[in-house]
Amino acid sequence: MTYRFKKIIKMRKSIITIIVFTLTFILSNKAEAQQDPNFTLYNFNMNIINPAYAGIKDSPEFNLVYRSQFIGIDDAPRTVSMAYSKNVGRNLGLGVSLINDKVFILKETDVAVDISYKIQMSEQTNLYFGLKAGGGFVNIDLTRAYDGGDDPLFLENQDFFNPHLGAGIHIQNEKFYITVSTPNFLKGKRYEKQGNTPSIAIDNSHFYIGTGVNIWLNRYLMLTPMFMMRNVEGAPNSFDMGATLDIQEKLIIGGNYRYEEMVSIYTLVKVANKLKLGAAYDITSSDFYLTKNGGSLEFILKYQF
Repeated sequence: MTYRFKKIIKMRKSIITIIVFTLTFILSNKAEAQQDPNFTLYNFNMNIINPAYAGIKDSPEFNLVYRSQFIGIDDAPRTVSMAYSKNVGRNLGLGVSLINDKVFILKETDVAVDISYKIQMSEQTNLYFGLKAGGGFVNIDLTRAYDGGDDPLFLENQDFFNPHLGAGIHIQNEKFYITVSTPNFLKGKRYEKQGNTPSIAIDNSHFYIGTGVNIWLNRYLMLTPMFMMRNVEGAPNSFDMGATLDIQEKLIIGGNYRYEEMVSIYTLVKVANKLKLGAAYDITSSDFYLTKNGGSLEFILKYQF
């Protein structure tokens, strides 16, 4: 057995070990949870949910996303996210992100730093392994819910800082990708009211696994069917099934169906050499559609330096 062949076998064993370790690490830390902010355009902003995606592009990239959920309903979720990532070495990527989420009396701001490492599995296939570290600042404005009674719980606000630590892997070549991640596997805390007694409510990890296949219809059109599953114990699994059509890398149109939750349509347009703008509209398909809401809107700005 030649030295080069032994080296290839050893490298592949190391890759398999990393994948098994990451999957075990992620799956073993799933737990009953609240829901993190939902995004429709996550496939254009992947490092928000998977740190392995940081620095995956050849040049630095900045993403800005705004989401307004359940339009027409007072105090419905409003989310803003910003993410920047770049390749800082031959195989190293670095990213930073911020997510600000508001719903009724709850405000949460998450800040994170991502680091990724690339391993070349073959001439056309790369494996990216990533870690995410940061924290979430939680504020609950209980005075907004004060009804003039004598309950001391509503006379002061609650503030918490929860550390975050996540991990992910991303395998990609020209024909397909596979992504597995959890943005945070550490338990966080916030308060909720049970009768007249405050009790701790726990925020736990979200687990994502997804894949997509690139199919070239001709030299100008590429169709990409995609699938994403999100798992949170204590909440129904979320399944996304959709596809995009890329026209000469200048216009992307797509649709998505989130099982028993919503139907989405979206587009991403290249408006300048380095600038892309996108928008998505969601129509609720769950029982929540019985309420008077005008769906959800999401916008994205992508700038590649």
